[in-house]
Amino acid sequence: MLDDETTRKRNGLVEFQHLSQLWSHPPFAGEEGYPSKLHPIFLRLMERFDLSYKVVFDPSETSNTSLIAQLVPDTRPEPLPNWGEQPEAGDRQQVQICRIVDSRGQFAVAEGLFYQLIVRLHKYSLGRANYEDSIHWQRGLMLDNDYNGRALLEYVGTDVKITVRAAYPERFLSYLTEEIKWLVENFWEGLRCNVMVPCIETCGMNAPGNGLFEVQKLIESKKKNRHEFPCPISGCGEWQNIDQLLNNAPTAQHPSQAIGIEQFRGIVKEELKVIRRYLVILDRRDEERFQKLTQDQRIILSQVDQQFATLMQMLTDEAKDGPRLFSFKPIDPKFFDSRRWVRAKFQLTLWCEHARLPLPALNPDDQTKGVYELEFPREWFTKAAPFLKLLTTTLSLVLPVAASATKLMLDDTSYKGIEEQLDLGQKTTESFLKGSDIALAGKSKSESSLLEGDAIRAQGSILRELHALLKGKDPSFGGLVRVQNKRREFLWVHPQFVDEY
Repeated sequence: MLDDETTRKRNGLVEFQHLSQLWSHPPFAGEEGYPSKLHPIFLRLMERFDLSYKVVFDPSETSNTSLIAQLVPDTRPEPLPNWGEQPEAGDRQQVQICRIVDSRGQFAVAEGLFYQLIVRLHKYSLGRANYEDSIHWQRGLMLDNDYNGRALLEYVGTDVKITVRAAYPERFLSYLTEEIKWLVENFWEGLRCNVMVPCIETCGMNAPGNGLFEVQKLIESKKKNRHEFPCPISGCGEWQNIDQLLNNAPTAQHPSQAIGIEQFRGIVKEELKVIRRYLVILDRRDEERFQKLTQDQRIILSQVDQQFATLMQMLTDEAKDGPRLFSFKPIDPKFFDSRRWVRAKFQLTLWCEHARLPLPALNPDDQTKGVYELEFPREWFTKAAPFLKLLTTTLSLVLPVAASATKLMLDDTSYKGIEEQLDLGQKTTESFLKGSDIALAGKSKSESSLLEGDAIRAQGSILRELHALLKGKDPSFGGLVRVQNKRREFLWVHPQFVDEY
């Protein structure tokens, strides 16, 4: 396939029929062809292992054309389209470097890294709706993640330079850095990826951006109460402010970690409702939606995405055995009048981890799938309250725009019903946490947030107990399908989204 002249002349674009012909009649003397029933499996394997992906020229038509990423052009487009000298008004630019080294700390090359990144990240390609708009070459590519910003990834020597421009670039920068780091350290044996940040003004050599600081060393110095770090370039001698350098680091705190998720939700709750109403109107007009949002609105959406990703990452291990997202409410309307209950019944509703929506919203023909009546003892609920509080708060943040990326915007009646269930779940957990709120009264908001995060990590057993109860009622988890993303992490998604993985 890689030696095929026709495919090489088309810079890697090839129809399935042509691939099938190559596999039926290999262009090598004495080699027999493969049975046609294997050809779709070969194509799926190529997609699974980041060798190719199906491209789109017209979203209204089914595509049989794939891109073999190893055959893309080797020259960088000049000038680079859709990437000016400076960020657009209101956007900020952040830069990070993934420095690839071997076990001795020597610079190393991850051969073929960008071929895999082109395939692995194609859902963010500028050409995801029309391949002609794609921007990629053998040592670089450009990506667009709607309100999370635009990114340029390039080899600089053996380093991978990631530049993100957005109203709130932290979210997309963090995701891309983690993706490259995971890929290098899991695919190339013996290699690792050190995350670096470039120096800033003022530079002792009048060349800001050339000095690179290892993020892990900056964090270690910060823990030792040091506020500056010396430039590693010989002859510079300038000391840089660690906090300013870490603004380019994926470890920087997002707002809900700094002030507490409850306060963060209070700040953005009303604005999220405004954003939802605006997106619904634009959706009805079939207009590009996220481009119409203000800079402040895009910042809020990126921060909500980051909060959701944090929650899912905390519960990565538990995803193997069952879904992580659900909402709940007490069944008895007089529940809040009885403060000394011993056991109580709750309605629990599972959510799709791709669409971030409850199953009834995705199953209009069967509103009971993924909805269960469970009885919990008071002791279990008391233990589970910190986890349930964080879960319901996070879901209430993502709900207003949860389905915007999947074109499944909820009607007002469905939306208000889900919102009501989340509010009841929130009210239930708050009634159990009053005692702990008093205990935390003397602590700062950031300390409370950290305690909350530690509590969630320690309470994986709560989710596992819940999985066991649900399996007893419905081993299929309401029809949710367990899939794996590119990092081999498990997710539970509605059947209509399985092909995304």
